[in-house]
Amino acid sequence: MKRALPSFVFRAVAMCSLVLLGLSYAPVVQAQSGPVIQQLFGFACDSSVKVCPDGEQPNTLLQSADGNFYGTTGLRGTGNQPVGAIFKITPSGQFTLLHTFVADQNGSYPNGAGPNSLVEGNDGFLYGTASGGPFGNSGNGVAFKISKTGMFQIIHNFCSSTDCSDSTNPFGLTLGDDGNFYGGSFGELWRMTPKGTVTALHTFNQSVEGPTARGITLGSDGNLYGTALGGQTIFTTLFRLTSSGQFTILHTWHYSAFPTSAPVQSADGNLYGVQNAEMLFREARDGTGYTANTMTGPPALESPLFAIGGDFWSVNNSSSPETMIQISPGGTVLQTIPFEGSNGSGFMDSLVQAGDGRLFGIADDGGTVQSGQIGKGVVFVLDAGLAAPAPAFISFGPSAGKVGTTVMIHGRNFVGTTAVTFNGASAAFRVLNTGNIRATVPAGATTGPISVTNKGGITASTSHYTVQ
Repeated sequence: MKRALPSFVFRAVAMCSLVLLGLSYAPVVQAQSGPVIQQLFGFACDSSVKVCPDGEQPNTLLQSADGNFYGTTGLRGTGNQPVGAIFKITPSGQFTLLHTFVADQNGSYPNGAGPNSLVEGNDGFLYGTASGGPFGNSGNGVAFKISKTGMFQIIHNFCSSTDCSDSTNPFGLTLGDDGNFYGGSFGELWRMTPKGTVTALHTFNQSVEGPTARGITLGSDGNLYGTALGGQTIFTTLFRLTSSGQFTILHTWHYSAFPTSAPVQSADGNLYGVQNAEMLFREARDGTGYTANTMTGPPALESPLFAIGGDFWSVNNSSSPETMIQISPGGTVLQTIPFEGSNGSGFMDSLVQAGDGRLFGIADDGGTVQSGQIGKGVVFVLDAGLAAPAPAFISFGPSAGKVGTTVMIHGRNFVGTTAVTFNGASAAFRVLNTGNIRATVPAGATTGPISVTNKGGITASTSHYTVQ
Protein backbone atom coordinates (compact mmCIF):
# COMPACT_ATOMS: atom_id res chain seq x y z
CA MET A 1 0.00 0.00 0.00
CA LYS A 2 1.06 3.58 -0.40
CA ARG A 3 1.11 5.99 2.44
CA ALA A 4 -0.97 9.18 2.23
CA LEU A 5 1.75 11.82 1.90
CA PRO A 6 2.33 14.95 -0.16
CA SER A 7 2.59 14.04 -3.83
CA PHE A 8 6.36 14.47 -3.95
CA VAL A 9 7.04 11.91 -1.24
CA PHE A 10 6.33 8.23 -1.80
CA ARG A 11 6.86 5.40 0.64
CA ALA A 12 5.88 1.82 -0.01
CA VAL A 13 4.76 0.05 3.13
CA ALA A 14 4.48 -3.71 3.25
CA MET A 15 1.96 -4.84 5.84
CA CYS A 16 0.50 -8.17 6.83
CA SER A 17 -2.47 -8.90 9.07
CA LEU A 18 -4.82 -11.66 10.07
CA VAL A 19 -8.21 -11.87 11.70
CA LEU A 20 -8.65 -13.97 14.80
CA LEU A 21 -11.59 -13.95 17.19
CA GLY A 22 -13.03 -10.97 15.34
CA LEU A 23 -10.03 -8.71 16.06
CA SER A 24 -7.75 -7.24 13.40
CA TYR A 25 -4.06 -7.30 14.18
CA ALA A 26 -0.59 -8.35 13.01
CA PRO A 27 1.24 -11.43 14.38
CA VAL A 28 1.49 -11.20 18.15
CA VAL A 29 4.79 -11.60 19.94
CA GLN A 30 5.20 -13.28 23.29
CA ALA A 31 4.31 -11.38 26.43
CA GLN A 32 7.02 -8.97 27.48
CA SER A 33 8.22 -7.46 30.71
CA GLY A 34 8.73 -3.74 31.03
CA PRO A 35 6.87 -0.90 29.30
CA VAL A 36 3.97 -1.84 27.03
CA ILE A 37 2.42 0.25 24.25
CA GLN A 38 -1.31 0.53 24.97
CA GLN A 39 -3.95 1.45 22.42
CA LEU A 40 -5.92 4.54 23.42
CA PHE A 41 -8.09 4.60 20.30
CA GLY A 42 -8.28 2.50 17.14
CA PHE A 43 -9.27 3.81 13.71
CA ALA A 44 -11.63 1.20 12.30
CA CYS A 45 -12.61 0.49 8.69
CA ASP A 46 -15.42 -1.79 7.52
CA SER A 47 -13.68 -4.81 6.02
CA SER A 48 -16.16 -5.20 3.14
CA VAL A 49 -16.80 -1.67 1.87
CA LYS A 50 -13.72 0.14 3.25
CA VAL A 51 -15.71 2.82 5.08
CA CYS A 52 -13.64 4.46 7.82
CA PRO A 53 -15.90 6.99 9.58
CA ASP A 54 -13.23 8.28 11.98
CA GLY A 55 -10.49 8.42 9.34
CA GLU A 56 -7.59 6.21 8.29
CA GLN A 57 -3.81 6.51 8.71
CA PRO A 58 -3.39 9.09 11.50
CA ASN A 59 -0.42 11.32 10.72
CA THR A 60 -0.26 14.16 13.28
CA LEU A 61 -0.85 14.52 17.01
CA LEU A 62 -0.32 17.41 19.45
CA GLN A 63 -1.22 18.14 23.05
CA SER A 64 -3.14 21.39 23.35
CA ALA A 65 -3.16 23.96 26.12
CA ASP A 66 -6.45 22.42 27.32
CA GLY A 67 -4.65 19.12 28.02
CA ASN A 68 -6.42 17.22 25.25
CA PHE A 69 -4.85 15.85 22.10
CA TYR A 70 -5.71 16.86 18.55
CA GLY A 71 -4.63 15.22 15.33
CA THR A 72 -5.32 14.42 11.70
CA THR A 73 -5.70 11.39 9.49
CA GLY A 74 -4.46 11.39 5.91
CA LEU A 75 -7.37 9.38 4.53
CA ARG A 76 -11.10 8.63 4.91
CA GLY A 77 -13.59 10.07 7.38
CA THR A 78 -17.33 10.76 7.22
CA GLY A 79 -19.14 12.24 4.20
CA ASN A 80 -18.84 12.34 0.41
CA GLN A 81 -15.58 10.75 -0.81
CA PRO A 82 -13.71 11.77 2.36
CA VAL A 83 -9.92 12.23 2.22
CA GLY A 84 -8.75 12.91 5.76
CA ALA A 85 -10.12 14.09 9.10
CA ILE A 86 -9.33 16.22 12.14
CA PHE A 87 -10.04 14.75 15.57
CA LYS A 88 -9.84 15.38 19.30
CA ILE A 89 -9.03 12.74 21.90
CA THR A 90 -8.83 13.11 25.67
CA PRO A 91 -6.00 11.54 27.73
CA SER A 92 -8.50 8.85 28.76
CA GLY A 93 -9.37 7.99 25.14
CA GLN A 94 -12.67 9.78 24.49
CA PHE A 95 -12.69 10.48 20.74
CA THR A 96 -14.47 13.31 18.90
CA LEU A 97 -14.45 13.77 15.12
CA LEU A 98 -14.16 17.51 14.47
CA HIS A 99 -13.97 17.78 10.68
CA THR A 100 -13.74 15.65 7.54
CA PHE A 101 -12.29 16.78 4.20
CA VAL A 102 -15.00 15.87 1.69
CA ALA A 103 -15.69 16.31 -2.02
CA ASP A 104 -18.40 18.49 -3.49
CA GLN A 105 -20.96 17.28 -6.06
CA ASN A 106 -18.35 17.61 -8.82
CA GLY A 107 -15.81 15.45 -7.04
CA SER A 108 -13.56 18.42 -6.23
CA TYR A 109 -12.22 19.33 -2.79
CA PRO A 110 -12.83 23.06 -2.28
CA ASN A 111 -11.75 22.83 1.36
CA GLY A 112 -8.67 20.72 0.75
CA ALA A 113 -7.86 17.04 1.12
CA GLY A 114 -5.21 14.96 2.83
CA PRO A 115 -4.27 17.01 5.93
CA ASN A 116 -0.61 16.55 6.88
CA SER A 117 0.25 19.02 9.66
CA LEU A 118 -1.42 20.58 12.69
CA VAL A 119 -0.17 23.11 15.26
CA GLU A 120 -1.76 25.25 17.97
CA GLY A 121 -1.58 29.01 17.46
CA ASN A 122 -1.39 31.68 20.13
CA ASP A 123 -5.07 32.56 19.64
CA GLY A 124 -6.60 29.24 20.74
CA PHE A 125 -7.17 27.95 17.20
CA LEU A 126 -5.51 24.98 15.52
CA TYR A 127 -3.78 25.60 12.19
CA GLY A 128 -2.77 23.09 9.56
CA THR A 129 -2.06 22.27 5.95
CA ALA A 130 -3.65 19.85 3.51
CA SER A 131 -1.73 18.76 0.43
CA GLY A 132 -4.78 18.43 -1.85
CA GLY A 133 -7.49 20.88 -2.99
CA PRO A 134 -8.95 23.28 -3.82
CA PHE A 135 -8.75 22.97 -7.62
CA GLY A 136 -9.86 19.64 -9.06
CA ASN A 137 -9.45 16.26 -7.45
CA SER A 138 -5.76 16.72 -6.65
CA GLY A 139 -5.37 20.47 -6.30
CA ASN A 140 -2.44 22.47 -4.99
CA GLY A 141 -3.10 22.45 -1.26
CA VAL A 142 -4.56 24.71 1.41
CA ALA A 143 -3.83 26.13 4.84
CA PHE A 144 -6.69 26.09 7.34
CA LYS A 145 -7.64 26.94 10.88
CA ILE A 146 -10.15 25.15 13.06
CA SER A 147 -11.56 25.80 16.52
CA LYS A 148 -11.47 23.11 19.17
CA THR A 149 -15.20 22.67 18.66
CA GLY A 150 -14.86 22.06 14.92
CA MET A 151 -15.46 25.46 13.27
CA PHE A 152 -13.37 25.16 10.09
CA GLN A 153 -12.02 27.86 7.76
CA ILE A 154 -9.67 27.89 4.75
CA ILE A 155 -7.20 30.76 5.19
CA HIS A 156 -4.94 30.23 2.16
CA ASN A 157 -5.11 28.49 -1.21
CA PHE A 158 -1.69 27.55 -2.55
CA CYS A 159 -0.63 28.35 -6.11
CA SER A 160 -3.73 30.48 -6.63
CA SER A 161 -1.78 33.34 -8.25
CA THR A 162 -0.37 33.30 -11.78
CA ASP A 163 3.26 33.18 -10.61
CA CYS A 164 2.56 30.38 -8.08
CA SER A 165 5.22 31.88 -5.81
CA ASP A 166 4.04 29.82 -2.83
CA SER A 167 4.21 26.59 -4.88
CA THR A 168 2.09 23.48 -4.18
CA ASN A 169 1.63 20.65 -1.67
CA PRO A 170 2.21 22.49 1.64
CA PHE A 171 3.52 20.59 4.66
CA GLY A 172 5.35 20.89 7.96
CA LEU A 173 3.55 23.85 9.55
CA THR A 174 5.49 25.20 12.56
CA LEU A 175 4.67 28.03 14.97
CA GLY A 176 7.42 30.64 15.24
CA ASP A 177 8.28 32.72 18.29
CA ASP A 178 6.83 35.74 16.47
CA GLY A 179 3.35 34.18 16.40
CA ASN A 180 3.51 33.51 12.66
CA PHE A 181 3.65 30.09 11.03
CA TYR A 182 6.44 28.67 8.91
CA GLY A 183 6.27 25.78 6.51
CA GLY A 184 7.26 24.33 3.19
CA SER A 185 5.76 23.50 -0.16
CA PHE A 186 7.40 21.89 -3.16
CA GLY A 187 10.65 23.80 -3.70
CA GLU A 188 9.71 26.64 -1.32
CA LEU A 189 9.92 27.76 2.31
CA TRP A 190 7.48 30.43 3.49
CA ARG A 191 5.98 32.41 6.38
CA MET A 192 2.23 32.67 6.99
CA THR A 193 0.33 35.03 9.30
CA PRO A 194 -2.64 33.76 11.34
CA LYS A 195 -4.87 35.47 8.75
CA GLY A 196 -3.35 33.37 5.96
CA THR A 197 -1.03 35.85 4.23
CA VAL A 198 1.89 33.84 2.83
CA THR A 199 5.32 35.33 2.11
CA ALA A 200 7.87 33.25 0.20
CA LEU A 201 11.20 33.19 2.06
CA HIS A 202 13.36 30.84 0.01
CA THR A 203 13.29 28.95 -3.28
CA PHE A 204 15.49 25.85 -3.39
CA ASN A 205 18.34 25.69 -5.87
CA GLN A 206 18.01 22.02 -6.73
CA SER A 207 21.57 21.52 -7.92
CA VAL A 208 23.18 22.49 -4.59
CA GLU A 209 20.40 22.59 -1.98
CA GLY A 210 18.10 19.71 -2.95
CA PRO A 211 14.70 19.98 -4.63
CA THR A 212 12.59 20.60 -1.53
CA ALA A 213 12.54 20.28 2.25
CA ARG A 214 11.85 16.97 3.97
CA GLY A 215 10.71 18.74 7.11
CA ILE A 216 11.49 21.68 9.38
CA THR A 217 11.80 22.24 13.12
CA LEU A 218 11.98 25.37 15.28
CA GLY A 219 15.21 25.84 17.20
CA SER A 220 15.52 27.52 20.59
CA ASP A 221 17.22 30.45 18.84
CA GLY A 222 14.05 31.17 16.85
CA ASN A 223 15.52 29.90 13.59
CA LEU A 224 14.13 27.06 11.50
CA TYR A 225 16.20 23.97 10.71
CA GLY A 226 15.49 21.28 8.17
CA THR A 227 16.79 18.70 5.76
CA ALA A 228 16.15 18.56 2.04
CA LEU A 229 15.22 15.61 -0.10
CA GLY A 230 17.91 14.38 -2.46
CA GLY A 231 18.57 11.80 -5.13
CA GLN A 232 21.32 9.88 -6.89
CA THR A 233 22.51 13.01 -8.69
CA ILE A 234 21.16 15.61 -6.24
CA PHE A 235 22.86 16.67 -3.02
CA THR A 236 20.95 16.55 0.27
CA THR A 237 21.43 19.34 2.78
CA LEU A 238 20.92 20.33 6.40
CA PHE A 239 19.89 23.98 6.40
CA ARG A 240 18.99 26.93 8.60
CA LEU A 241 16.36 29.55 7.75
CA THR A 242 15.89 32.77 9.72
CA SER A 243 12.50 34.43 10.09
CA SER A 244 13.67 37.10 7.64
CA GLY A 245 14.49 34.50 4.98
CA GLN A 246 18.28 34.13 5.28
CA PHE A 247 19.08 30.59 4.12
CA THR A 248 22.32 28.83 5.09
CA ILE A 249 23.53 25.32 4.23
CA LEU A 250 25.02 23.71 7.34
CA HIS A 251 25.94 20.32 5.91
CA THR A 252 25.81 18.47 2.60
CA TRP A 253 25.44 14.73 2.01
CA HIS A 254 25.86 12.58 -1.06
CA TYR A 255 23.13 10.11 -1.99
CA SER A 256 24.73 7.12 -0.22
CA ALA A 257 24.39 8.85 3.17
CA PHE A 258 21.22 10.90 2.73
CA PRO A 259 19.20 11.84 5.86
CA THR A 260 15.95 9.98 6.39
CA SER A 261 14.40 12.37 8.91
CA ALA A 262 14.13 16.06 9.62
CA PRO A 263 16.48 17.31 12.37
CA VAL A 264 15.42 17.77 15.99
CA GLN A 265 17.06 19.88 18.67
CA SER A 266 18.06 18.01 21.80
CA ALA A 267 18.42 19.28 25.35
CA ASP A 268 22.12 19.93 24.70
CA GLY A 269 21.23 22.51 22.03
CA ASN A 270 22.60 20.49 19.11
CA LEU A 271 20.73 19.22 16.09
CA TYR A 272 20.30 15.47 15.63
CA GLY A 273 18.88 13.38 12.84
CA VAL A 274 19.04 10.04 11.07
CA GLN A 275 21.05 9.46 7.91
CA ASN A 276 20.92 6.36 5.73
CA ALA A 277 18.24 5.02 8.13
CA GLU A 278 20.85 3.64 10.55
CA MET A 279 23.23 6.44 11.61
CA LEU A 280 22.52 9.17 14.16
CA PHE A 281 24.16 12.46 13.19
CA ARG A 282 24.83 15.49 15.35
CA GLU A 283 25.69 19.04 14.36
CA ALA A 284 25.76 22.36 16.18
CA ARG A 285 23.30 24.99 15.04
CA ASP A 286 26.19 27.06 13.63
CA GLY A 287 27.13 24.20 11.29
CA THR A 288 30.18 22.93 13.19
CA GLY A 289 31.01 19.72 15.04
CA TYR A 290 29.36 17.24 12.67
CA THR A 291 29.56 13.61 13.82
CA ALA A 292 27.70 10.45 12.80
CA ASN A 293 27.46 7.22 14.80
CA THR A 294 26.07 3.91 13.60
CA MET A 295 23.30 2.93 15.97
CA THR A 296 23.56 -0.40 17.73
CA GLY A 297 21.53 -3.07 15.97
CA PRO A 298 21.48 -1.28 13.61
CA PRO A 299 17.82 -0.36 13.27
CA ALA A 300 16.21 0.98 10.09
CA LEU A 301 14.58 4.25 11.07
CA GLU A 302 12.13 5.40 8.43
CA SER A 303 9.80 7.06 10.95
CA PRO A 304 10.67 10.55 12.25
CA LEU A 305 13.02 11.11 15.19
CA PHE A 306 11.73 12.70 18.41
CA ALA A 307 13.87 14.31 21.14
CA ILE A 308 12.50 13.57 24.61
CA GLY A 309 14.27 13.80 27.96
CA GLY A 310 17.78 14.05 26.51
CA ASP A 311 17.39 10.88 24.42
CA PHE A 312 15.67 10.10 21.13
CA TRP A 313 12.72 7.95 20.15
CA SER A 314 11.70 6.46 16.83
CA VAL A 315 10.43 3.23 15.28
CA ASN A 316 12.55 0.44 13.82
CA ASN A 317 10.58 -0.42 10.70
CA SER A 318 12.90 -3.29 9.71
CA SER A 319 12.02 -5.45 12.72
CA SER A 320 9.07 -7.83 12.82
CA PRO A 321 7.03 -6.63 14.55
CA GLU A 322 8.06 -2.99 14.37
CA THR A 323 9.54 -1.72 17.63
CA MET A 324 9.67 1.66 19.28
CA ILE A 325 13.25 2.37 20.32
CA GLN A 326 14.96 4.73 22.73
CA ILE A 327 18.38 5.91 21.54
CA SER A 328 21.14 7.74 23.42
CA PRO A 329 22.87 10.77 21.84
CA GLY A 330 25.80 8.46 21.07
CA GLY A 331 23.65 6.08 19.04
CA THR A 332 23.19 3.32 21.62
CA VAL A 333 19.76 1.69 21.60
CA LEU A 334 18.67 1.85 25.25
CA GLN A 335 15.42 -0.09 25.02
CA THR A 336 13.06 -1.58 22.46
CA ILE A 337 9.30 -1.82 22.91
CA PRO A 338 7.38 -3.83 20.30
CA PHE A 339 4.23 -2.92 18.48
CA GLU A 340 2.15 -6.08 18.36
CA GLY A 341 -0.28 -5.15 15.58
CA SER A 342 -3.10 -5.14 18.11
CA ASN A 343 -1.67 -1.88 19.51
CA GLY A 344 -0.54 -0.44 16.17
CA SER A 345 2.01 -0.96 13.42
CA GLY A 346 3.60 0.88 10.53
CA PHE A 347 5.00 4.40 10.74
CA MET A 348 4.98 6.69 13.78
CA ASP A 349 4.66 10.30 12.62
CA SER A 350 4.00 12.01 15.97
CA LEU A 351 5.15 11.41 19.54
CA VAL A 352 4.34 13.77 22.41
CA GLN A 353 5.48 13.68 26.02
CA ALA A 354 2.56 14.76 28.17
CA GLY A 355 2.90 16.76 31.35
CA ASP A 356 2.85 13.59 33.48
CA GLY A 357 5.79 12.05 31.60
CA ARG A 358 3.83 9.52 29.56
CA LEU A 359 4.31 9.30 25.80
CA PHE A 360 1.34 9.67 23.45
CA GLY A 361 1.72 8.92 19.77
CA ILE A 362 0.19 7.55 16.61
CA ALA A 363 0.89 4.54 14.42
CA ASP A 364 -0.59 4.61 10.94
CA ASP A 365 -1.80 1.00 10.73
CA GLY A 366 -3.04 -1.88 12.87
CA GLY A 367 -5.01 -1.65 16.07
CA THR A 368 -7.69 -3.61 17.91
CA VAL A 369 -11.19 -3.07 16.49
CA GLN A 370 -14.54 -4.84 16.41
CA SER A 371 -15.45 -7.99 14.48
CA GLY A 372 -15.90 -7.28 10.77
CA GLN A 373 -13.57 -4.28 10.89
CA ILE A 374 -9.93 -3.67 9.98
CA GLY A 375 -7.59 -1.61 12.15
CA LYS A 376 -6.11 1.29 10.19
CA GLY A 377 -4.11 3.15 12.80
CA VAL A 378 -4.08 3.94 16.50
CA VAL A 379 -3.50 6.62 19.07
CA PHE A 380 -1.38 4.97 21.74
CA VAL A 381 0.01 5.73 25.17
CA LEU A 382 3.26 4.44 26.67
CA ASP A 383 4.47 4.77 30.24
CA ALA A 384 8.21 4.35 29.74
CA GLY A 385 9.10 5.46 33.25
CA LEU A 386 10.16 8.93 32.13
CA ALA A 387 10.03 11.82 34.55
CA ALA A 388 7.52 14.59 33.96
CA PRO A 389 9.20 17.21 31.76
CA ALA A 390 10.23 20.41 33.51
CA PRO A 391 9.57 23.74 31.79
CA ALA A 392 12.28 24.80 29.35
CA PHE A 393 12.77 28.57 29.39
CA ILE A 394 13.91 30.26 26.17
CA SER A 395 13.03 33.97 26.28
CA PHE A 396 10.44 36.55 27.25
CA GLY A 397 9.36 39.96 26.03
CA PRO A 398 9.22 42.79 26.67
CA SER A 399 12.15 42.77 29.08
CA ALA A 400 10.84 45.66 31.18
CA GLY A 401 7.53 47.27 32.11
CA LYS A 402 5.16 48.42 34.82
CA VAL A 403 2.78 46.36 36.92
CA GLY A 404 -0.01 45.20 34.61
CA THR A 405 2.25 44.79 31.57
CA THR A 406 1.54 41.72 29.42
CA VAL A 407 4.62 39.54 28.95
CA MET A 408 5.01 36.72 26.42
CA ILE A 409 7.11 33.81 27.68
CA HIS A 410 8.64 31.44 25.12
CA GLY A 411 9.87 27.96 25.94
CA ARG A 412 8.86 24.31 25.91
CA ASN A 413 6.74 21.93 28.01
CA PHE A 414 4.30 24.61 29.16
CA VAL A 415 1.12 22.50 28.98
CA GLY A 416 0.12 21.81 32.58
CA THR A 417 1.84 24.90 34.02
CA THR A 418 0.60 25.57 37.56
CA ALA A 419 2.36 28.83 38.46
CA VAL A 420 4.22 31.81 36.96
CA THR A 421 6.08 34.22 39.25
CA PHE A 422 7.96 37.49 38.77
CA ASN A 423 10.83 37.39 41.29
CA GLY A 424 8.59 35.35 43.60
CA ALA A 425 5.36 37.31 43.11
CA SER A 426 2.56 35.13 41.71
CA ALA A 427 1.19 36.29 38.37
CA ALA A 428 -2.00 35.73 36.43
CA PHE A 429 -1.19 33.76 33.29
CA ARG A 430 -2.63 31.78 30.40
CA VAL A 431 -0.96 28.85 28.67
CA LEU A 432 -1.39 29.42 24.93
CA ASN A 433 0.28 26.21 23.75
CA THR A 434 3.24 24.03 24.66
CA GLY A 435 5.71 26.80 23.77
CA ASN A 436 4.04 30.05 24.86
CA ILE A 437 2.56 31.61 28.01
CA ARG A 438 0.95 35.05 28.32
CA ALA A 439 1.45 36.50 31.82
CA THR A 440 0.67 39.81 33.55
CA VAL A 441 3.23 41.54 35.79
CA PRO A 442 1.60 41.34 39.26
CA ALA A 443 1.32 43.93 41.98
CA GLY A 444 4.26 43.61 44.35
CA ALA A 445 6.62 42.33 41.66
CA THR A 446 10.23 43.49 41.78
CA THR A 447 13.07 43.21 39.30
CA GLY A 448 14.28 39.63 39.01
CA PRO A 449 13.82 36.35 37.15
CA ILE A 450 10.54 34.96 35.84
CA SER A 451 9.81 31.40 36.97
CA VAL A 452 7.49 28.78 35.50
CA THR A 453 6.30 25.73 37.47
CA ASN A 454 4.73 22.49 36.29
CA LYS A 455 4.59 18.89 37.50
CA GLY A 456 8.18 18.34 36.36
CA GLY A 457 9.65 21.17 38.41
CA ILE A 458 10.37 24.88 38.35
CA THR A 459 12.56 26.75 35.86
CA ALA A 460 13.70 30.36 36.15
CA SER A 461 14.84 32.69 33.40
CA THR A 462 18.56 33.43 33.25
CA SER A 463 17.86 37.10 32.56
CA HIS A 464 15.86 39.46 34.76
CA TYR A 465 12.58 41.21 34.08
CA THR A 466 12.89 44.87 35.06
CA VAL A 467 9.89 46.29 36.90
CA GLN A 468 9.67 50.02 36.19
